[in-house]
Parts: sequence; structure tokens; C-alpha cells
Amino acid sequence: MEQNNEKIAVNIGNYTGEKPIEVILREGVAPKVQQLELKEPESINVTGVLSTPLDWLTKRIDTIEQKKANIVVNREEMTITLTINESDYYTKSTFVGKAAYSEIFEKFHINDEKMGWIPAKLGQFLRLNRAVFADKSENMKLVSALKNFTANAKSEIEKQRDPSGSRADVYRTQVESNLPKSFTVNLSIFKGTEKTPIEVEFDHYLTDGDVFLQLVSPGAKEVADEYRDRCIDDVLAKIREIAPDIAIMEA
Repeated sequence: MEQNNEKIAVNIGNYTGEKPIEVILREGVAPKVQQLELKEPESINVTGVLSTPLDWLTKRIDTIEQKKANIVVNREEMTITLTINESDYYTKSTFVGKAAYSEIFEKFHINDEKMGWIPAKLGQFLRLNRAVFADKSENMKLVSALKNFTANAKSEIEKQRDPSGSRADVYRTQVESNLPKSFTVNLSIFKGTEKTPIEVEFDHYLTDGDVFLQLVSPGAKEVADEYRDRCIDDVLAKIREIAPDIAIMEA
């Protein structure tokens, strides 16, 4: 065993020499403490319902500098975006509130310019969703007309002998004669709102000889725009009450 000649001083108080004193010296190495990795502050980005920015401010208004925050309102996208610590790369955080259309309204694709229904497919869809019709017989008549629409239109084209004739005119005649001018459905436009009667009209266009129908409802757009603006303005008014120094901008 290797000898350690290092002297160690031990002070013992009130020792009379009556009993021997045993001194035990323990040697060892202290465990190494692993250093935690240093990390930058983490930003927060949250998207929720339209009142999300207001809900967050209600609980945390005393933790932020209002003049370093801003709110951007985009009415077309139906969003309210709160940004805090706007000039700090690491701690800048955003809270987005968004109004959302109901699932059934989105499935109808009413006023959706990018969506065209194949008549038979639309008939099948309306048949599966007949619960939105107040009059079930109206639903059955409309489904039948849509399922027979394409065949009738093509039959009219075959009867047309004049090569210079317009297929668009034939389809237009079929739309006007075979389908009703409009129909009414009872559904919620936005999530969490009550059902409302909506009058829906047909529009159509041709692509490579096939006809597609679009569902158009000026009334639904008016209701949606009015509800959107009313809800956004209500949230903004409440934000101004608790955070008057936060800049609010319309996009």
C-alpha cells in the first residue's frame, strides 16, 4: 500500500487522555456534476378560437409591456393575431384566434369558387345529408333531378345536329329546366352557432364537355360576413378595455 506522509492536524477539545481516540481518514473523489446545456428562451406560438388572444391577455396582461406588443386583424381570413415582445427574437410569441366554419358548411362548399360538383355526386351528397332539409320530399326530388341531369344533357347534345351549335346553350337549358332555381338547407355556418335557413342557388360551368355545378348563396355570405365582423369587433373591444396601449392594426 502506498504511504501518504501528508500531515493532518486534528483539534480535540477537552481531551483528558483517559481513552484512546481513533481517527479514521477516508479518501475519495467527489462525483462529477454534469453541467446542464444552456438554452435560449423559448417562444410560444398558439392557435385557437377567435377569443384566444383575449383569453391570454386576461390572465397575463401584467406580465407584458403593452407598447412592445401588437394585434393584427385579418377579416378575410377571420383571424386576430396577438404578438408580444415583438422586437425580441427569442421571446417573441404569437397567439392566433380564428373563427372557423362548421364542418357541414365546409362540406357543402357553398360560395367556394374552387369547387365544382359533378351533378350525380352532388345528388348522392344531398341524399346522405337530407337532415339539413326541412322538407324531405324536396330533398328526394332534388336528388333525382341531379342524378338524371348529366344523362339528359348528353342526350340533348346527341340530338343536336348543327355542328356550330353551342354545347353551353344546351347545358344551360338543362340547368334551367331540370333543376330548381334554388333550394333551402338549415345548418350552422360557423362552429358553435345556431342553425339558420340558407337559400342556395345553382351556377354551372363547362370543362371538356362536362358540366360542373357550383353552389352559391348570397344570403349565406351576408350572414357569415355580419357574424364575422360582429365577433371580431366584440373581441377587439374587450381587448381595448384591458390593454389600451397595444397597437391594433387591420391587415
